[in-house]
Amino acid sequence: MRPIRVPFERVIAPENLRGAWLDFRRGKRSRRSVRAFAVDVHQHLSRLHRLLEANRYQPSGFRLRIIREPKVRLIAAAPVVDRIVHHALYRALAPWVDSSLCDTTYACLPGRGTHRALLKFLWAQRQYRYRLLLDVRHYFLSIRHEVLLGWWARRVRDPRIVELARRIIDSGDGLYHAVVSDGRSPTGFTRVHEALSLAEGFPPPRTGIPIGNLTSQWWANHYLGAFDHFVQRELRIPHYQRYMDDLALFSDDPKELEAARVPIMQWLASERGLRLKHPNASVESTERGVDYLGYHVRRKGVFPLSATLRRFERRVAETTGISADEDVDRVVASFRGVLMFPHSVKGWARPRHVDLPVDFEVLPEEREGTEWSPDSG
Repeated sequence: MRPIRVPFERVIAPENLRGAWLDFRRGKRSRRSVRAFAVDVHQHLSRLHRLLEANRYQPSGFRLRIIREPKVRLIAAAPVVDRIVHHALYRALAPWVDSSLCDTTYACLPGRGTHRALLKFLWAQRQYRYRLLLDVRHYFLSIRHEVLLGWWARRVRDPRIVELARRIIDSGDGLYHAVVSDGRSPTGFTRVHEALSLAEGFPPPRTGIPIGNLTSQWWANHYLGAFDHFVQRELRIPHYQRYMDDLALFSDDPKELEAARVPIMQWLASERGLRLKHPNASVESTERGVDYLGYHVRRKGVFPLSATLRRFERRVAETTGISADEDVDRVVASFRGVLMFPHSVKGWARPRHVDLPVDFEVLPEEREGTEWSPDSG
């Protein structure tokens, strides 16, 4: 694994910060916070450049929000300035950092993504007789800062970039123990670890990264990069692929998949401090369909889940009469891949018809949430 010699100056260069701003605002130009930043964008970017150059930049807090569909999660949205820094770091380093990933991982990578992963999964369903599906328990919450930073320090030579990454990673320390607004709670507030049904004291200090930031998705994908190489080089499974923390193994020999279970659990525990959500998951025949990445995959094709389509219809119906066109557009865009992907491959199952409303109104641009910063506890 060759070290990356990208200098810190390239990360904070005005042209890179400008490009990061343009990347970040794509699809978000109607949001109130983005519009406010755009009014004096040159002044904001100049000030950010000076802070980074003087080593005085510190990440701010997050806007926390509990969502319950499709499952209960904590979404932590960073301010515009911090997200520009995330994009600047990604723009400058991703081409070199991502080159170390195996071609069997599909999350958060240009030219791959959910649909590529589904196509490969469908191919494996048809190619092999058995599969073993595993996923990591509380993946984002279990990522250890010291392990992540150790990997980053080995890859990147400039200590100033390592320090910037450390500040970003540590900025989320403690947010899973915060108190957030919750309309379903009698008091109007709830503790995050209670909403997520976490054990008291979990995650421990300097463990866990927030869901909702570019760098979190990027680093979480790399956190298991070495695991991909372990499965391919040591276990030599006929076909293996990973989408973030969803692991899929295929073989014509069910005993081969069973034999891989214990080494996988041992590597995850010893190298990353991770546990499987279902360690006793069964080895199944690929003749049976299975839910994967929001779809139901069978040998004859890929089908959107009925629950996903019902959620889409409900989300659109909720915006009818109370949302602006751009708000509804974002709802439709978030489900467009689910609705259109099966249409794009000849012979695949087509989703049932979904009626869309035609009259919309305006919702407040900023979603409800709770402000949180590392200092607020």
